[in-house]
Amino acid sequence: MEITWLGHSSVCINSRDEILITDPFDTSHNGMMPSRKSDIVTVSNSDPKYSTTKAISGNPYIVNGPGEYEIGQYYITGIATPLTETTSEDPKINVIYTIRAEGLVICQLGGLNQKLTSAQLDQLRQANILLAPIAKSSSLAHETLQEIISAIQPRILIPLEYIEENDDGTPTGLDTFLTNTGTIDAIGINRLNIDETKLPAELKIQILNPQNS
Repeated sequence: MEITWLGHSSVCINSRDEILITDPFDTSHNGMMPSRKSDIVTVSNSDPKYSTTKAISGNPYIVNGPGEYEIGQYYITGIATPLTETTSEDPKINVIYTIRAEGLVICQLGGLNQKLTSAQLDQLRQANILLAPIAKSSSLAHETLQEIISAIQPRILIPLEYIEENDDGTPTGLDTFLTNTGTIDAIGINRLNIDETKLPAELKIQILNPQNS
């Protein structure tokens, strides 16, 4: 399996030449992601930063909500979490996806902005690889992410939604996250090639360089 980061919360997963892309994006400051072809697309929520499916060419199967999906090489489970107060007239949800293929389980948190319940965490405990937003501007607090990491105990964590450097020289969300997790000498790579025999024994923070051209 090959995993690449396309920017923001969007990741491209290639399992035996079947492509799955998560959260195609259009951001106000960087614009829409370059067009990509994919067989499957997962959408975490309705915000354009997670749902710009027009950036995907071809005729992909779009997974856009909680439930269970078996599509080609992938078995996908969507778990709904609220983005707004459940008492509001039109409550909005974020969908966490677990993506199973080749004996691996990838967990994509999407736009998660709050703590998970014990029942929700139980549904994620099989995840080997966690895709998690770590930017300072992310709505997911670092403390909450640490709780998720402790509960799930993934073997690999891939940080998402961060900028590589701030114009004013202040620490980025990535810098802060690496410091908080005690990670040193983290080296970015363009793509992660992984199978279940290559999983590390303990948590590894794997930085991916954005491949957005």
